[in-house]
Amino acid sequence: MIEQVIERYNSGNFKEAEEICKEIINTQPQNADAFHFLGLINFQLKNYNEAIEYIKKALNINPHFADAHNNLGTIYYNLGKLDKAFEHYQKAVELNPYFADAYNNIGVILQSIGQFHESISCFQKTLELVPEHAQAYNNLGNSLREIGEFEKALECFNHAISIKPDYLLAYYNKGNVLVYLGRTDEAIVAYDEALKIAPNFFTARWAKCISQLPFIYPDEASIYVYRKRYEDELLKLRDSISLETPYEIHMASEAVGSHQPFLLTCQGLNDRDLQKLYGEIVCKIMSKRYRQFTEMPVAFTNLNNEQMRIGIVSAFFHYHSVWKIPLKGWVENIDKNRFKLYGYYTRRIYDEVTEIAKKHFYKFVENIYSFEDLCQIIRDDNLHALIYPEIGMDTITLRLATLRLAPVQCTSLGHPDTTGLPTIDYYLSSKLMEPLDGDEHYTEKLIRLPNLGFYYSPIDITSENANREMFGLNSDSIVYLCSHALFTYLPQYDDIFPQIAKEVYNSKFVFISQFDIKNFVTEQFIMRLKKAFSSYKKEYEKHVVFLPHLTPERYFLLNSVSDIFLDTIGWSANNSTFEAINCNLPVVTLPGKLMRQRHSAGILRMMGLTETIASSVGEYVEVAVRLGKDKKWRQQISEKVNANKNRLYRDKECIKALEDFLENAVKNAIG
Repeated sequence: MIEQVIERYNSGNFKEAEEICKEIINTQPQNADAFHFLGLINFQLKNYNEAIEYIKKALNINPHFADAHNNLGTIYYNLGKLDKAFEHYQKAVELNPYFADAYNNIGVILQSIGQFHESISCFQKTLELVPEHAQAYNNLGNSLREIGEFEKALECFNHAISIKPDYLLAYYNKGNVLVYLGRTDEAIVAYDEALKIAPNFFTARWAKCISQLPFIYPDEASIYVYRKRYEDELLKLRDSISLETPYEIHMASEAVGSHQPFLLTCQGLNDRDLQKLYGEIVCKIMSKRYRQFTEMPVAFTNLNNEQMRIGIVSAFFHYHSVWKIPLKGWVENIDKNRFKLYGYYTRRIYDEVTEIAKKHFYKFVENIYSFEDLCQIIRDDNLHALIYPEIGMDTITLRLATLRLAPVQCTSLGHPDTTGLPTIDYYLSSKLMEPLDGDEHYTEKLIRLPNLGFYYSPIDITSENANREMFGLNSDSIVYLCSHALFTYLPQYDDIFPQIAKEVYNSKFVFISQFDIKNFVTEQFIMRLKKAFSSYKKEYEKHVVFLPHLTPERYFLLNSVSDIFLDTIGWSANNSTFEAINCNLPVVTLPGKLMRQRHSAGILRMMGLTETIASSVGEYVEVAVRLGKDKKWRQQISEKVNANKNRLYRDKECIKALEDFLENAVKNAIG
């Protein structure tokens, strides 16, 4: 009779399959297969608790049932209980060392918690056992992409498609990796193939739209070409989305946040209107799916006798620049007598920072797999205000931010651009970094917190053993550190490097590669620099050095052996500038019209050090050249940095202002 169950189950006739299973159990109460299939049937019907109980009964009868362990692991995985899922997958391979699917499932869990190298081993083991395992090739491709092995990842997706020509996710993932390789036109073809298979696969539609924002541009004119293409695709997407049926609403909402216009910020332009369009689209979609989370939460009682409840949502409660600025200083120093802090961690990356962060929260929520459950938890915590330190760099954060989960909702300069979301009320920024007309750059109400707007503590790393040989640098070179992400360097400013080199014969410009030296972004940037150096008849190879990605400790050592920090024009460094200042480096900067172009200038002004703030590209080059050639002046600036840098650290004024703002904003919101 089990054969009949299998036949009904495979054809989707779950009711009949269930009836046959129960008939079997009536006559054979110790039939593990029947209980196992009852579990699978209930899993398909989304009756997860019943599914778990049935499969547990099967395992009580037969503890060595590898398939049952594997399927129980899958149920737990779908419930977000990764530890239990992992335990049962491991048990499955212990019982059956040739269980390819179980190895694949272990790899998926490792991948989901950021252990990409370990996941690769699992997928490779799956393929050793089943060489034509399309899903394992797809999963292997995703892990290879995460560690920067883009060409190998592409091979995996192509192999998966050759095995299974209608493999929707493989086409989609192929498109994603082609974007990383700079092959946008081919990526769009891959996304279109995915959409042929599933026209309502909105994730591919968003991917196609966002792919119009490349990582790097060949010249200034191309920025405007791609910007217009992105706008056209965004309008096309807005006009083509149908939200008439529950299925359409489900598919559209599941895609929100999968691809975000982070790279729009790199173009160096005012993004308010484009972000407003994006924000309206995603909020409209999410409000259709989650109506219960779109209305203002109920009014609160008198605030005089209770601590204000402040929530902080972040994917970066681990070692990351967003943790360093602004998250760490706020979390550690907000007055816990006035405020109860509630933390909501949207990722599963854990390190010592995570443990430090947890200690500062009244309640810390993590490992919530269900998006709707997380929304309900936040609502049930009855928050007065909710802060998103950044919006635009994490899927779950963006999805939550499209809803109304607290009376007051804010974002900040963790990602230095307006969100465009009508659900975000305030943008917490810096008085020293914002231009006078900064309000015009945001859809949110701009709040200029005093000074830099955040509390920063210096890095505690020793540089005693640092030397230039560690990085292949000569002792007699003037080392200009240029360590911002390569995609933030705009092509219209490439000439500054050969212009400096023309005057400083022993100059070395040190860049950090994007993933590795063979990465598309690195290669394209090198091509641009070679062209710029050639136009000034200067030798690129003599003056430019690319280093691989560095650990935080080695990056600090690199700062300590450098002479000058050259800030990026177009997207000014913030955290990197602090780290340069920590090593007493002179910082050359050219502030622009937008907050994200004024980070370093704000930092230098707070130090009372304006000598290296340029007012034009020409002056930027002049300052950089003088620092390179005039050792005495360079030393004077370095000594001034050392004498004044403590002005930047542990600023309580901005914390007090943040606390006062939160109290006033909540009182205004709830009356």
